Amino acid sequence: MDITTRWNSTLDMLSRYLEQQAAITAALTSTELKQNARSIDTLDSCDVRDAEDLVKLLQPLKTATTVLCEEKSPTVSLIVPLKSMIEQSMAPDDGDSTTVANTKTAILTNIANRYSGDAFNYLLECTVLDPRFRTLPQLDHDQCETVFLRVQNKAEQLLQKQSTAEEREGGAAGGADCPTHSREEAVGDDDTEVAGPAPKKTALEGLLGRSFSTEPAEGPNSSKQAEREVENYRREASIPLSGCPLKWWQDHCSRYPLLSQLAKACLAVPATSVPSERIFSTAGDIVNAQRSQLLPENVDMLIFLKKNMDV
Repeated sequence: MDITTRWNSTLDMLSRYLEQQAAITAALTSTELKQNARSIDTLDSCDVRDAEDLVKLLQPLKTATTVLCEEKSPTVSLIVPLKSMIEQSMAPDDGDSTTVANTKTAILTNIANRYSGDAFNYLLECTVLDPRFRTLPQLDHDQCETVFLRVQNKAEQLLQKQSTAEEREGGAAGGADCPTHSREEAVGDDDTEVAGPAPKKTALEGLLGRSFSTEPAEGPNSSKQAEREVENYRREASIPLSGCPLKWWQDHCSRYPLLSQLAKACLAVPATSVPSERIFSTAGDIVNAQRSQLLPENVDMLIFLKKNMDV
């Protein structure tokens, strides 16, 4: 049986069996094996057909798992689009076998109530702050408006905090990571980024390419800074799925000083615990019996270099 978080091993086993099916059948029917074995369990044609259907069904889930476990790109904003993709791909079909139908039902039951309440609202906010998924095709118009209204309210709260901090510091406050324009400065329309097509489809494009839309969403008109930023952001064309949302926000932080800070806080959140678990594994490789006298600060530096340098 699989460990719950490592179900991919069963999928890999089935894929490998189907790939080497002819060789396995020849080995099982050899005279030497029959002489030494009392009974041999083999898969009949129905079992093989079920295995083929399950591999085809579960392969997109493995790809989605791999994408969510990335370390160098934002992943929390992918949860809602990938969850929607999984729900669509697991929809019942009249042509499904009993095994496939039961598997689909089990998967849908497992993820049905996995995200709800404030946690799901936060995931939606992270999704709209990713310039790849700002249109939220999974939601209807009213739900989309509600999400953008929450983002706008957070931007207004951030603006109020900044104003209070500036008053305390005598009006001297600046952006930590990039220069920002004055609050009264008009927002220009000449910063739109034009992204070229990716030379090769990424895993994310393979998963979400069909439902992905680059059309800008309509937004309400407003004169306030937070509302103006949300309005202009919603009019932007979505970047390709192969694009980097962090790079986009870095290039547009002066145009969206409030939203860029919210995006930096949201998109830095990993979708899974895999990156942190990999750090523990890296630490175990570095601190072993032969290197038990390493100083803690040297261990920290070696781990940092391992995770951040391309050797």
